[in-house]
Amino acid sequence: MADPLLISLKAWPSQDKTVDSLPYLIARINEQKGSFRNITEASLEEEIRAIEAGESNDTVESETKDHAEESQGVEAHGDALANAREEIIKQVGTAYTASSHALDFVSLLLSKHNPKVVEASISPYIKETIPFGSLGAEIMQEPSRSDAEKRTEDLVGLGWRLQSLTRSADSLLASASRLEQEMEHETTYWQQILSVKEKGWSICRIPGDSSTLGVRFGFAEAHAEFRDRGLAALRRDTAGNIELDRGPRWRGDKQLRVRLLKSGKPTATNEHRMTSDDQNQPLTDLLIRARNSLFDEELHHELSRESRNLLNQGVRSVGNAICFSLKDDSEVEVDLQPASEVDDKLVGDSTIPTAIAMTLRILLSHAHGENHHRRSQPPPPISEAAVSRRVYPLLRPLLELNQHDTAIRAAHDLLRNLSWVLSAAKLPFTPEDEESSPTSAFTSLLTDLKPPIFSSLPSRLMRPHHTAMVTQLPSTRATLDIHTSTSAPTFRTTFQLRTLADFGPLPQSLQFPTVDKVAKHLFSITALGTIAYLLREEALGRREGWRQVSPYLPELVRRNGGGKDRITISVDGEGLSVECVIDKKPKSWQWRGHQDDDDEQQQQNGRGLVEVLNESLA
Repeated sequence: MADPLLISLKAWPSQDKTVDSLPYLIARINEQKGSFRNITEASLEEEIRAIEAGESNDTVESETKDHAEESQGVEAHGDALANAREEIIKQVGTAYTASSHALDFVSLLLSKHNPKVVEASISPYIKETIPFGSLGAEIMQEPSRSDAEKRTEDLVGLGWRLQSLTRSADSLLASASRLEQEMEHETTYWQQILSVKEKGWSICRIPGDSSTLGVRFGFAEAHAEFRDRGLAALRRDTAGNIELDRGPRWRGDKQLRVRLLKSGKPTATNEHRMTSDDQNQPLTDLLIRARNSLFDEELHHELSRESRNLLNQGVRSVGNAICFSLKDDSEVEVDLQPASEVDDKLVGDSTIPTAIAMTLRILLSHAHGENHHRRSQPPPPISEAAVSRRVYPLLRPLLELNQHDTAIRAAHDLLRNLSWVLSAAKLPFTPEDEESSPTSAFTSLLTDLKPPIFSSLPSRLMRPHHTAMVTQLPSTRATLDIHTSTSAPTFRTTFQLRTLADFGPLPQSLQFPTVDKVAKHLFSITALGTIAYLLREEALGRREGWRQVSPYLPELVRRNGGGKDRITISVDGEGLSVECVIDKKPKSWQWRGHQDDDDEQQQQNGRGLVEVLNESLA
C-alpha cells in the first residue's frame, strides 16, 4: 500500500499594514484616551510625569488589557490557520484519489497491447481484482454518404438557418412594435405628469422608492396622521394613463354630511361636493376629490376630539355622528359618509346645513394657517414638559353663535310683544323696524360666505358677540346689550339693560343672566313709565289730586270724600292690565300683546288707556 501523503503547511509571517495606518491609530487613541477634545497638552505632560514616577495605574491596566487582547488575537489566528490547513489537506487528498483512478483506467486500457509497461503504473488493488486486457478500444470509420444525402442535409441546414433568421426578424419587428407602443405610453404618461405640474400640484419622488413619482395633494399643516396620507404615487397603467395609488390605508373617498333633524327625523342636508365614487375621471378631478376627502376626514376627526370637551354644552358623540341642539326641537347631526352612498335628493332647505359645513371647513383652514404661523416663529425654549396637541376650536364658535342668536331672538320676541301691548293701549313708544327683525344666524352667515370674507370670518366668530337693541317706552328709553363671551371658562350670554327714565330713582344699568329676568325688570319699568306718563302733561284730563303711592309701585291714589280712588297698572307676558276703584266701584281693563288676539281690543272698542281712564273719571 502506498505511503500516505504528508504535507506540512506553515503560514509565512507577515506584518499587518493596518497597524501603522492613521485610521487604526485614531481609533486606538479614542479607545484609550477618549475624545480628542478631552486631550490637552497639560494632561499629556501630567500623564508622562506619572508614568516616569510609576504612579499611572491606569496605564498599567491598559497595557495589561492590550496584552490580553493581543494574546486572544494570536489564539484566534492560530485556530484559523489550523482549520485552513485541514481544509487544504482534504482537497489535496480528493485530487490525489481522482488522479489515481484516472491512471488506473488508462493503464487498464493499455494493458491489452503492452501489459509489461503498465505493471508499474497500475495500482495493486486493480492488478489483483481485474485481469489485464479487460478493456479495449477500436477506431470506427464514418459511414460513407451519397451526394443526394449530402444535398438533403445541406437543404435541411439551410431551412433551419432560414427559419432561425425569420424567427429573429419577427422577434425584432415585435420588439420594435413593442418599443414604439412603449414610447407612446411613456409620452402619454409624461404629458399627464406635465399637465398635473402645470395645474400647480407638487410633484416629488416617493420616499423609499426613488423610481416612482408622486403628487402631494394633502395639507402641510395638518396633523402627521393626515399629512402623511396626502401623498399618492403616480403609477402608469397598461394604456399609459396615470393611476392614483393612495396607499393601503385608503378605503374610498369620504365627505362630511351635515343634517338638520327635527324630532329625530332628517329634514335637510347640506349640498355635497362629491356625488359619486367614479374613479374614471380626469386626474386633476381625482386629485381634488382626494384632497377634499382627506380634508373632510381630518375635519371629522378634529370635531370628534373637540366634542369630548363640550359635553357640558350639550354636544353628543354617538358612533360616527356628532350632534348638538340648534333651536327648539331642531338638532344638527354631523357625520362622515362614503361618497358612493350620497343621496342626490336633497331633503328640505339646505341653507343652514350648507352654511354649517362651509363654516367648519373655513375654521379648519384657519387652524392650518395658525399652525403655519406658529411654525414660522422662533421656537420656544426647550423644556422637559411634553407639548400637548392643540384642540382646534371648530364647534365652539358655532355653539356660541347659536347661543347668541337664540338670545337675540328671545329678546326680539320680548320687545315685539311689548310694542304690540303699548300699541294696543295707545301709549307712546318707538315702533320697531320690521326690516331689523333677526334672521337665522347660519342663514345670514351663508350670505356672507364670499371669497373676500373668508379671511375675516374666523376672527368674527372667535371674538365675543355683541348686539344692542334700543326701545323707546313710556317715559323711558331702554337699551338692551346682549353679550356672549367666547373666552373660557365663562361661555355664557349676559344681558345688560341700560335705562334713561324721566321719573324716579331707577338704576341706570343692570345685568341679568337670562331673558326672563330682563322681561320682569322691563315690565316693571314699563308700568312705572306708564304711571309717570299719566301724571305728566295732564293725561288724566286736568283731574287733580292724583299722586303715586311710591316711586317703586305703579299705583295712583287720590282722596275722594271719605274714601280713596285707586289706579293700579301691571305689565306681564300676557299684556297690560289696569284695575281702578273709582267712587268705590271696581273696574278693570286689559290689552294683550298678541296680534291675532283682539278680544280685549274689541272689548275696549279700540280705545286706549288714557281714553278709558278719562271716561271712567268723568
